[in-house]
Amino acid sequence: MEKITTKQIMESIKRNKWLILVPALVLGLGIFGTKVLNSDSYEAQAVLMVTSNDDEPISYNKLILNEKLANIYAQFLESEDLYERVSEKLDTNLESDDIEDKLEYEVNPQGGVISFSYKDRNENRARDSLTLITEEFRDYAKNYLNMENIEYLQNVVVKESSKTRGIVFSIIGLIVGALVGLLILLIKEIFSDKIEEADDIRQLGLEVLGDFSYDNKSELGKIRRKIINTSNKAVIGLSSINDKSYEANITKKLAESIEAPVVSSQGLDYRKVKKQILNYDVDKDYILVDEESLENSEAYDLAGLEDYKIIVAKKSTHKKDLIKQVRELERLGIKVLGVIYYK
Repeated sequence: MEKITTKQIMESIKRNKWLILVPALVLGLGIFGTKVLNSDSYEAQAVLMVTSNDDEPISYNKLILNEKLANIYAQFLESEDLYERVSEKLDTNLESDDIEDKLEYEVNPQGGVISFSYKDRNENRARDSLTLITEEFRDYAKNYLNMENIEYLQNVVVKESSKTRGIVFSIIGLIVGALVGLLILLIKEIFSDKIEEADDIRQLGLEVLGDFSYDNKSELGKIRRKIINTSNKAVIGLSSINDKSYEANITKKLAESIEAPVVSSQGLDYRKVKKQILNYDVDKDYILVDEESLENSEAYDLAGLEDYKIIVAKKSTHKKDLIKQVRELERLGIKVLGVIYYK
């Protein structure tokens, strides 16, 4: 695990926008689809009230009784039989579970008030369903408790359902989805072992000679200045970490920048490479040796002919591989001038 800076986070967000956008869109649009597009369009509402059976003034004891009755009546709304009876009387294909799922109710025991809300895509069905529910509910009280003290405080009315709540939840879904994506991104960055930019190499304590993800000319100038300041005359080998896939024009352009010949080690044995270097050594200040990767033994054999090595590391190279190769070169007494990074 490693520490990451704000700059790294911002760069990572730029590189992995999809990782934030996809969870945000999936969650936000998913909620929007279920809560807004596919939600029931009409809402039927009704309010029932537990009343007294006589004309006597309301006393404290009656209020307590009505409160207890309201709690008892509320239990009827949990009865499966009630919804089965409603389903049988409705001229629809709705099952009892569907009817129960569409119903919301709230009991206010202190006031003896029970509020009902029923949502459906069909206006008439919403009205009929809630009317049957409230009537069956009143029948339950009459049949089981012999009580006829439940009256309508508000008759069944139907209006279009508000979409505001669904839209708000959709926005919240977008935000939560984006935060989930950001969390995944942070975890990915913290535990990632791959090089994504030149700064990742610098944080390993290695010198970046040039960053070829930007302007090549200025980066070549930096490498040239580093070489000149380090030595007036040198043989320098260029090796990649684990493959030879880096662009050949890096070696070519660097050679042009410091006016150096390039000796390619491909297909040549140690003696032939040495012979070419000695032929150039008389009249050239700098000679570049274009080598195979550091996984090839020839990179270490040729080190005896070289003054320095430059490591070429591409994007997505594993940090542990780069550190391992640098330490191995230093252990063998091979001087590493620095690292060239490219995408």
